[in-house]
Amino acid sequence: MTAPRIVASGLRFPEGPTWLGDGSVAVVEMKGESVSRVAADGAVTVLGDCGGGPNGSALGASGEVYVANNGGLSAEGTGYWHAPREFDGRVQRVDPDGTVTTVGGTLPGDAPHRPNDLCFGPDGTLYVTDSANWEDLRNIRPGRIVAIGPDGTQLGHVVVPAMPNGVAFGPDGRLYLSQSLTRKVLAFEVDGGEFGEPRQVLKLPSGMPDGFAFDGDGTLYVCGSIGDAIHVYVDGELKESIETGKGTQPTNCCVGADGSLYVTFGQIGQLVAYDLGLTPGTVHTGSIAGAAAMSGACGANQQTQGDRERRPGACEGAS
Repeated sequence: MTAPRIVASGLRFPEGPTWLGDGSVAVVEMKGESVSRVAADGAVTVLGDCGGGPNGSALGASGEVYVANNGGLSAEGTGYWHAPREFDGRVQRVDPDGTVTTVGGTLPGDAPHRPNDLCFGPDGTLYVTDSANWEDLRNIRPGRIVAIGPDGTQLGHVVVPAMPNGVAFGPDGRLYLSQSLTRKVLAFEVDGGEFGEPRQVLKLPSGMPDGFAFDGDGTLYVCGSIGDAIHVYVDGELKESIETGKGTQPTNCCVGADGSLYVTFGQIGQLVAYDLGLTPGTVHTGSIAGAAAMSGACGANQQTQGDRERRPGACEGAS
């Protein structure tokens, strides 16, 4: 396996890469409380100041980016990092001018809500995982996958124990989900807010599944953030494990139209590319109506592109 090409360094715990279609990749910077655009030459531009802990991203139909924001939490060594602007987790919409709004309202179940990843379905429904209170693993509650319709209404949800995490549609039309604490990837038949029974597709040999992506041939690339590896599966069978190096923490990945597999290395702050000559798969998009940011979002919905800097500070009036 060829060593990866470093696209950008100095990112503040990157996650959730999304191919933007112009040769650039969107990444969320969890500890930067933002979503950023990484150009092909490695230049980094903040697209939106989200507050909290942006955890995953998905491209919308009009160039907007949707963000699963866990509210401001990240694992760090033997403890946890908390964002300066912490709030209950939510789903956000970042428009091309940098305006940040909330979509889908308050997620179901008890707080804290910890949105982790999200993707659009073929019909434009947005699916988001809520990993629940993973900062208290001994007492972790079941999480959920929540379906949000184009008008921002919650269409339904399914309860999933053991930390639902990465989510994406497969070429077979099913919704795939990584269940981190069981090391499994599950698949659901879905129709808007209706969910079928989950079926186990695979179980990692070790570590913990995080984000993942399919290529156009149906090969599945699963990031093992605990274990420092990317596991490659064909028809549910493990074909290869790509060791990424101790302490890299590969958190999520996407396949670009250039045939490269883009991977975020959270712990060392890099976006890298494995130039594998892959066939790009179908990535669904949609558009969800945004509402004003809820209380605790520090007015992030009011910030536009002209206001942003590379390292956004605390918003006005935040303690």
